[in-house]
Amino acid sequence: MTLIWPKATVLKRIREAARILLKGTGSSAGIRKAFADGHFYSPVVDTEALGRDMARVWPKTAELWGIDFNEAEQRRWLTEILPRHLPDYDYPDEPSFGADESAFHTKNSQFSWLDSRTLFAVLREFRPRRMIEIGSGFSSLLTADVNRRFLGDRLELICIEPYPRPFLRKGVPGISRLIESRVQDVPLDTFTCLEAGDVLFIDSSHVAKTGSDVNFVYFEILPRLQPGVVVHIHDIFFPGDYPKHWLIDLGIHWNEQYLVRAMLMDSHGFEVLFGCAYVLDRFPDLVRQVLGGDLYGGGSLWLRRIGRL
Repeated sequence: MTLIWPKATVLKRIREAARILLKGTGSSAGIRKAFADGHFYSPVVDTEALGRDMARVWPKTAELWGIDFNEAEQRRWLTEILPRHLPDYDYPDEPSFGADESAFHTKNSQFSWLDSRTLFAVLREFRPRRMIEIGSGFSSLLTADVNRRFLGDRLELICIEPYPRPFLRKGVPGISRLIESRVQDVPLDTFTCLEAGDVLFIDSSHVAKTGSDVNFVYFEILPRLQPGVVVHIHDIFFPGDYPKHWLIDLGIHWNEQYLVRAMLMDSHGFEVLFGCAYVLDRFPDLVRQVLGGDLYGGGSLWLRRIGRL
């Protein structure tokens, strides 16, 4: 099956991302490019040339060689862990009239569908003492609410977000600290203090390039994590590639997923716990059975550190 986000949701996400990127545009914006977008030396995809590779990039059945997707564990999450906690998932689909802007609702533009339900279950199941978010927003609101209602407000939740939404700046009960900074500028010992059962939540710019947050996360932070730390990465669509209409229709040229794929191939450093896109592709009937109704979209990938790379 092909996993896609609802078009209205994608367009809203693109507009919000563009607003943030324009705020962050520096003096380098006027430098002439050595290679035009779509050139074979450019990281921006030539969507016209991609036409001849459609069947290879988006096959009917995608296989990722060299990665243990731990299907028995993913099935256990679907049949045991999610059903254990989802009866308490009582968030409205839409914001209630007059509701506080810091109140989480499921059908938001950033973190919804199966992703939000899985985060809810992960927090209830592991009951972490500390969680660090790299990229914050609606997932922060959900985590803060779980912290207040189900974890006794004992979770230390640190949000790292260079362009925070107003509700984050205002302060949300259940969030311990907002670091309004690029993750590249945050001391590494912020992350090395995470212990087994704690959570590192990654929802980055999704773009690997010189000096980027993505490079810093994968090359500096992840190798330093202690065994047992639970890692979330957002917008990962294994076993498939990025959604076709993202590239062809919307011009999204992210590449973080390819770093994740390379990291997990023949890896002894991380184990797969649960992939929202993966279970939707591999076990759609089981997802329907557990959640009821139509299939939910999602792009959260949950891993656990099991050793030093």
